[in-house]
Amino acid sequence: MKIRAKLRREEGAAAVEFALIVGLLAILVFGLLEYGLAFWQVQNLRAAAREGARVAAVRGDNGDISAAMVASSAGSLGPGFAGFSASTVCNENSDGAPVTVLINNGALSPAVREAFDVSIPFLPPITLNPTLSGTFRCE
Repeated sequence: MKIRAKLRREEGAAAVEFALIVGLLAILVFGLLEYGLAFWQVQNLRAAAREGARVAAVRGDNGDISAAMVASSAGSLGPGFAGFSASTVCNENSDGAPVTVLINNGALSPAVREAFDVSIPFLPPITLNPTLSGTFRCE
């Protein structure tokens, strides 16, 4: 009877269950962190592209566009960033025409591009290739 009583005790069962689940929980948490960092970086760069398009829409030159993009990128773009293109040059004849500023992903620094590589343990790596653009109408 003493042996049966010892076999039915459940001391340590919670520790064993936690040990079985903690690996999966860690993968989930670190995966969320990796994806969150990539999403944050994409949103920063899209905001920078929108700001560049806003400046281009009010007839700013490439230097003004670049400065506005760098200022609004939360440090993602370095000073004098030139890896962008504007679809239209706004002038007095182009009022109302859309101008789109597109950031070339290949012109981004390696540290920024590295954030687009989402690596979650036990899953194949995911590489994001976002379209980083902003559009406004010429004024």
